[in-house]
Amino acid sequence: MFRKNLIAGLLAFFASTAVLADTWYNTVDTSLLAGQTGWLDFQFNPGDVDAPSATATVAAFTTNGSIVGLPTLTGDVSGNLNNGITLANSQYFNDLLQGFSFGSTLSFSLDWVMPAPTPGASGTAFSLSFYDANFNSLLADPVWGSALITNLKGDGTMEVLAKSDPVSVSTTAPTPVPLPGSWGFLLAGISMFAGIRRTFFATKIKFTC
Repeated sequence: MFRKNLIAGLLAFFASTAVLADTWYNTVDTSLLAGQTGWLDFQFNPGDVDAPSATATVAAFTTNGSIVGLPTLTGDVSGNLNNGITLANSQYFNDLLQGFSFGSTLSFSLDWVMPAPTPGASGTAFSLSFYDANFNSLLADPVWGSALITNLKGDGTMEVLAKSDPVSVSTTAPTPVPLPGSWGFLLAGISMFAGIRRTFFATKIKFTC
């Protein structure tokens, strides 16, 4: 029931669209949960049927806790935390549930791949939630119950919503630069500079609840 309430809360934010591609780096301080055994819940759900197709890949997962057992996959999801997981938004509910013994920290990269913004279309959101062994939220907020929620807004930007007491979340987000095709126009006639590559300037956002 709690997980269904989380979905309902997320959908209220999704009259939006996604960006082309970004990689986010996330660190979650779980020291106040250390020693407990429960579940990590990764979700990637569209706001409505008109949401542009999108994928989110969780990679480079590290923790001083430990993964317990095999994950349960629901919807358009593949992989595991050891080797990376890919969640797509082709279905209403896309979820990876993983048994977990909490340490003091966990971190992972989150790579978004999705179409250009579509005015008026719905967006998609990624969320990470924590549960105890009986699927009760380990976080203080009974409505959100998520350590991290990232909402893709209609203007193509991402909004981080963190309702995470008693944990804290640190998210480093890139600022997109023009796509390679745009650089081609800017660099026409300067072929000697082949090998110029796309760069990102990160802005750090700190959430402590």
